[in-house]
Amino acid sequence: MDSLYRELTEGIGSLLGWRKGVHQKKIETRRKIVKGSRKACQERCNGIKSKFARRFAEGIGKLTGNTSGDHRKKTKRFTVRKPEATGLAGVNRPYPGVRATESPWSTGKLPVPGFSWYV
Repeated sequence: MDSLYRELTEGIGSLLGWRKGVHQKKIETRRKIVKGSRKACQERCNGIKSKFARRFAEGIGKLTGNTSGDHRKKTKRFTVRKPEATGLAGVNRPYPGVRATESPWSTGKLPVPGFSWYV
């Protein structure tokens, strides 16, 4: 009985050591995986950051070209050309009861005295 007891005690002791070794191995493997995935993520994210920064800067450059002054010029040109376009199309009445006339900007007079669209 003593030999059986001794074998069981040794077996349990070695089993605990084996279990501890397996647990330690799992921890090490997990750390390697997490460290590797972090490194890979950093490499991917750094590439994304630089691409995003470059594209963002390009987009800002395009936006700065469209200042409010540019819009004003385009609007003014459009309003001056609109009567010309209706005349070319052979339409004198784009809206019932309204006739295409000369643009107020071509006469130098404001449509409403004392009011300017482009202040």
